[in-house]
Amino acid sequence: MAQEYFLHVTGSAPALWPAELHFGLLWIGDGEALEVPRRYPFSGRWGEILSTQTLDRDKFPMPKKLDMVWLSVVEKTFYSIECDLPTAQMEECWQRMTNDEGEPSLSHIVVGMAPYGQVALWLRGEKKSILLDWLRGERMESSSKQLMPNNPTETIDSHCRKYIKRRVHKHLKMHGLPEPGLFDRIMAQYCYRLVPLFEHWRSDEDVKWRRHDDDEENPPVMDHVFVSRCDGTHHKIADDTIMRHHMAGRPERIEVAWHTGKSEWQAYIWLNEELTAPIFERLYGMHRDTRVDLLLHFDPEQQHYELALFRYGMKQPQLLPEDCFQLIVFKNQFENYRTDNYSQPSGAWIW
Repeated sequence: MAQEYFLHVTGSAPALWPAELHFGLLWIGDGEALEVPRRYPFSGRWGEILSTQTLDRDKFPMPKKLDMVWLSVVEKTFYSIECDLPTAQMEECWQRMTNDEGEPSLSHIVVGMAPYGQVALWLRGEKKSILLDWLRGERMESSSKQLMPNNPTETIDSHCRKYIKRRVHKHLKMHGLPEPGLFDRIMAQYCYRLVPLFEHWRSDEDVKWRRHDDDEENPPVMDHVFVSRCDGTHHKIADDTIMRHHMAGRPERIEVAWHTGKSEWQAYIWLNEELTAPIFERLYGMHRDTRVDLLLHFDPEQQHYELALFRYGMKQPQLLPEDCFQLIVFKNQFENYRTDNYSQPSGAWIW
């Protein structure tokens, strides 16, 4: 008998490129399937849980196959996909992230619907998510009567207009449809680690950053580093995993917490995807498995903060331009510093 897991299934689509699910089935076997609960439309943060349902049971074998048809609203185009799932990999991830008491850190299988028939598959929990696969479906040429039998007189164009709200309409008017390679770039995986460095900034010296002396009173001590990535994954576990080289999507948001004596500090960083993607692409080239450090230089006393990329063989780190990121810093829950370009809404740092 196949092992069963506490799991739920959900769907996801980017806020600017909504999708309507026609049907989504994750087949378990013996004619049984988990259904992706619908939302009209799917539109929100990429990779996050956007639909839920209550079932009469909560333990299931890991699904083996995906069968799905959905409508890309901005393209006004239906897509379909039917493929095998990486069941063994999913089981291994689920078991690895289950504690000694048998409580899993993962809770959902998330199926993401992106423009041009692209499909993401994640395993997600409250504190961590994993990108399993990046797939591509096929364009469907069926008529609206076949695909929308409940509304045989409605055209796909008029149907999609109902879902294109003000923000989506404004974006389409300004930018049109996304370039075909946009989501391949968003989902690209790179080998890197986050390296927080609490140092002294010396603008008048040749070596600008100097480490704290060992005998300094109340030196900064790091508490945790959390990250949310462009590829829809996140890591909010207070361990050193993301401070070791690993393949992952580019960081989108970073939270760093540390303390100096009795003072508690938090820094929140938002990276601009459009500006940082070309920098990553130029640095890595065709070798995305090259080990790179993303350096986070912090001097809260001087209120000086820098981000830089460094790989073995470089003479010096490559600084990220100041317009590539926004940052806000709190000391003992009170704002201590923000970059001049900071424009995040109030409370955006609460993940």
